Amino acid sequence: MRNPSDDEIYFDSNGSLTERRRFGGQEVIVHYDDIPPTDITTVDGIPCTTALRTVIDIAPDLDRAQLRRVVQDCLDRQLFSVEEARARVVEPDMVGRPGALLLRSLLAAPGHRGTARE
Repeated sequence: MRNPSDDEIYFDSNGSLTERRRFGGQEVIVHYDDIPPTDITTVDGIPCTTALRTVIDIAPDLDRAQLRRVVQDCLDRQLFSVEEARARVVEPDMVGRPGALLLRSLLAAPGHRGTARE
């Protein structure tokens, strides 16, 4: 993935419209995407994406070993189950999404271990 310059609009590795801007001297990266209510949760009163959606969104920017560690950490912390992840990555809005494809491949790999929530 290339590094966009300041205040540039581009598509991220998941194909979402993304904008890099500077606010108050801080770099801010804004991703524009349609997010269904099932992918939104609230933490301390702040709406944010669920752990599963976040993993799907960042998957294309991780190598396979990193993705495996992130997924296992989420499973160990019971943020989502293997069953929930497998169901989400085959839903119509995720079928062609690069991060969902990577997660689906990881979950299908022999020897993938899950947790009691599986």
